[in-house]
Amino acid sequence: MPRPLRLSHLIDTDKNLLIVTARGDYTSEGFVDALIDIYQRIDQPWLYNRILDMRSAQGVVELADLMRAAAWLAQAAGTPPPPRRRLALLSSDPFDRARLNALGDAFPKAFIQLFERRDEAIEWLTTPQP
Repeated sequence: MPRPLRLSHLIDTDKNLLIVTARGDYTSEGFVDALIDIYQRIDQPWLYNRILDMRSAQGVVELADLMRAAAWLAQAAGTPPPPRRRLALLSSDPFDRARLNALGDAFPKAFIQLFERRDEAIEWLTTPQP
């Protein structure tokens, strides 16, 4: 029996992090709809580096839906666009690294990395960019 998708979030203002945790089974469209719903409830979500913890969730997000989430953030942020922030994806799915690498230039490694542990993600996100 499928487990319904639940997203929760936490903002760490000291580290300038938005942490979103997904639990349950999801469709690509349903996940991005829920993520955008969270973004809508946060004042200026584009100003945070983000951790997206998918370790307790089951599903695959398709490129078109990823682009829809990115477009929503860009539109909400307005012009001129704010400095680009980083995203740490937490996943234990062995296929996620291949999926992320296949996205290539749309999601450069300077801004998106995959981790299995939260402490590694936080270390990367809180280390100043060169």
